[in-house]
Amino acid sequence: MNQRPKPQLANMPKRALAGLIAAFAIAPAGCTAGFGQAPGASSIRVQVVQGDVGTATKRLPITFTDATRFTVRIEALGADGKPDGKFSGFVRLSTKPGTIFQMAGGGVRGRNVQLSGGVAEGVVVDLVATYGDSRIWAEDVGYAPSGADKPRCSDGVDNDNDGLVDFPTDPGCAFADDDTENPGGFATGASETLFFQYPRIADVRGVGQGGAATPFPKEQVQIDTGYDRGENKFNHSLVVTRIASDGFYVTDIDDPRGYTSIFAYTFNPPARLGVCDRLVTLSGTAVDFFGFTELSFPAWSVEERVCKKNGDALECNRPCFVPEPRVLALTDLANLKEKLRASASLVRVESKGDVEVRIAQHFGKGDAPKDGGQYSFTNEASNCDFNRNGRVEFDRPDEAECSNACDKDPECVEWSAFAQRSDFELVIEEKRAAQGSRSVKVQANATAAPDFDVLAARGKPLRAYSGTLRYFSDGSQFTIEARCQDDVVADMGASPKASDQACVFPRLDTDNNAGTQ
Repeated sequence: MNQRPKPQLANMPKRALAGLIAAFAIAPAGCTAGFGQAPGASSIRVQVVQGDVGTATKRLPITFTDATRFTVRIEALGADGKPDGKFSGFVRLSTKPGTIFQMAGGGVRGRNVQLSGGVAEGVVVDLVATYGDSRIWAEDVGYAPSGADKPRCSDGVDNDNDGLVDFPTDPGCAFADDDTENPGGFATGASETLFFQYPRIADVRGVGQGGAATPFPKEQVQIDTGYDRGENKFNHSLVVTRIASDGFYVTDIDDPRGYTSIFAYTFNPPARLGVCDRLVTLSGTAVDFFGFTELSFPAWSVEERVCKKNGDALECNRPCFVPEPRVLALTDLANLKEKLRASASLVRVESKGDVEVRIAQHFGKGDAPKDGGQYSFTNEASNCDFNRNGRVEFDRPDEAECSNACDKDPECVEWSAFAQRSDFELVIEEKRAAQGSRSVKVQANATAAPDFDVLAARGKPLRAYSGTLRYFSDGSQFTIEARCQDDVVADMGASPKASDQACVFPRLDTDNNAGTQ
């Protein structure tokens, strides 16, 4: 698996975060009158004249396909805060957080609108992927769109004699079709608050777009955890399902849409967090790491699950809400969309009825032999890393051919993948006398279950194998990663532990909570 660079920033300290919030809190209360006004500079007033802006207690739904429409009035203001009827330039509109899908009205050019006599009336703004407390912003960026073949920002001439030529080199050029190299006055203004719902995990995962990617790439998002601070209750619950070596997994247990789990990357195991904890707040930067949507630089607060011993029994302040793993059928494992839907969630494959789960048996460190022009694999020879440099190189024809042949062999585990990353293959086979048998493979990793001897179990059936499902788009690989020994049930006569017990290490009231799982 790709090695990540070590982050250079830690979670923002609470004191610094409080200072940032305070800085916004003491900004001019009339946000429609502009922000950051410098002496002699103008500002911009943005007024919503049509459209429901919602309230803090009755928020608008997030939309991804059907835009939410507002009509705004934009007015330039002088340094004295009074209307500036002399301003006739363009201002650029944006929304944060969110996206402007399209604009319409007199003077509109793309995301820009020209003011006439200092005013633009009836500007229609359609928003998508807008969430939380958002605003429509207007800024004078010095944009003068041109219909000429060679606008000044694309004509190869230093028109303002500043030593810089054209977009994007000249900072006075807002865009390539800008007909002036002079920067704008950077007058800025924002509308009143637009109150949208916060996204749930499924929204961040892109459930509205098929779940292939987040609709908030590289954006800081605050996730709706279901916690109502005013009522001090949870309307729905986000529960920690796994503590990993580099982060944690969390599932929205009350959302039926799928795509309800996400990984939060913390580089190291998060201290003071445990399986069964329920999140009160969760935020972070949404990123697609090789196709796997996750949160980087996350921040969170939790309702801890704390237990105390009463003789041999444990008494806890509340139940553990970790959901039972989703049992993946052969049809699920053969369906990319279903695997994406379940990624980051707890899943399970199990031997039951006509279905048998076993570790692939063609699995050994010897080089795969080639017989009759075809690579074949045995229990002792499945290595395709012929130059022994630790990986299969697909620009080497022999190694690429060998690896592709292993992928097609239902019983093959490529040795170098196991040697480097401890990855192996589970075979899920359905045996029916009338229809014959059919099987699929899925990659697995049992690093967190060190007592399980993968090599000794080659070709043998397993009662059940559980874990979090991780996706890595380089090779379209899905991997079931066991969380601990409880997730691997080799004894065919045994049953998997219940989800409120498997890989749960209760936090006791006598613990200092540091590093608990």
